[in-house]
Amino acid sequence: MKVSELMGRRVLDKNAMEIGKVAEVDLMPKEGIINTITISTGEVWVRNKTFEIKPSDIQQVGDYIILNLEEYEIEGIVEQEEEKAPEKTRLTLTKED
Repeated sequence: MKVSELMGRRVLDKNAMEIGKVAEVDLMPKEGIINTITISTGEVWVRNKTFEIKPSDIQQVGDYIILNLEEYEIEGIVEQEEEKAPEKTRLTLTKED
């Protein structure tokens, strides 16, 4: 499977509940191994959250990527990622006359 085929693929938890889509794939090029996969949980930028999983968190890859994690485990990962992330800066654009 090509890495490009993973991009945008829907991700489900172990109970087949959709949790997001593949946003990024981090490779170790010399070894040819996937290091981490970043999952995006939302379509809207304001509500969008991302978190990383390891290949060992994947149960099956097909039309969907099915994780061997339950929803509460995923929520814990998302919370940890938010704590590590720096505060977001709000950008305001104004029109000058």
